[in-house]
Amino acid sequence: MTLNIFTVSARAYFDKTLCLERSDTEIPKLQEVLKNLNNSVTKDLARDYVSEAKGILSLIKSVQLESDTVGAQTEVQKNFEQNLCKALEKLGWQFDMLHCVLDKCLSDGVEESERLCLTSASSIISPNLSHGKGGFHKILKALCKNDGYHWSNAWNRDLDLNVELAQHMYKIIDEEFYSIFPIHCKTGKSVQEQIDKFSIIQNDTEPPRASIRYHIDNFIKREEIKLKMSLKREVIERKKEISLSIETTIKDAMVPHYKKAAKFQGTGSMKKMQNTLTEAIENLKHDMFKQAKEEVLRKFRDLEQYINDALESGLQRSILLLTETGKIELDVLEDIKELEKLLQQLSD
Repeated sequence: MTLNIFTVSARAYFDKTLCLERSDTEIPKLQEVLKNLNNSVTKDLARDYVSEAKGILSLIKSVQLESDTVGAQTEVQKNFEQNLCKALEKLGWQFDMLHCVLDKCLSDGVEESERLCLTSASSIISPNLSHGKGGFHKILKALCKNDGYHWSNAWNRDLDLNVELAQHMYKIIDEEFYSIFPIHCKTGKSVQEQIDKFSIIQNDTEPPRASIRYHIDNFIKREEIKLKMSLKREVIERKKEISLSIETTIKDAMVPHYKKAAKFQGTGSMKKMQNTLTEAIENLKHDMFKQAKEEVLRKFRDLEQYINDALESGLQRSILLLTETGKIELDVLEDIKELEKLLQQLSD
């Protein structure tokens, strides 16, 4: 794939006083690239829709040609329903295994966080400032007012007490978490790999192309692919929610104490803020980190349930649709030929 790079200037493109040719801004070249990209994406989507429509019509035609349509469909429906139950059961075992892995590393994370949280938090609450404490009162005040976060211009860095408190749990679970939710690579136990392996087609060998079973299997394969693609997007979004839930749970537990500390004013107020935050962490640490662990596991179970429900309901609809195709009396042969022509045009 060729990567096009443009030195684009939108301001120069619209500034008539610069007397530039349109091509000098390179915006026309960029517009052409974006236009071609959009056309390519649109063409791919159209090809997918046409291919799916052709598959459904081919299935209808093959069912119409089958001599024992009712008997064949009943047997196919029964087999697919049994395969769906088995596949969902197997998927449940795999998720149970992943849940146990997460549970173990989260428990270790809770233990490590309880042990080190006060030490790590002190780097923000009571930093060792070699140049004195001038200005730190305002920084700590701003951090408390903003629920534990502050961008310090004076220090040119983010100060986030919630992230600081969550860091040990993240460090402990990172390796296992990213084997369950990898970015690109295969790990052998990722959620996406469990979804990819899921199928209700259990044939040892591919049926003959002219057989009704071949068309039925192709229809089910397309339905499974659609479901898996939609689930892939959902897994990515849920991964973010699951990961952030540690920091969010800690923040929610600390918010009342941030608000309390932010109210202190006058002489000695900085010390009072520091003591309030330190005491809060000490008192909350066991329950706070345990709740963070439970929230991760709860969201993981929610993801499992969502995947299970999506696969079960989606494929049940597809299986039901198979039983309805035999009732369609339309002659779809000409429609299939037209879609084949259109598919060829879109592939050129």
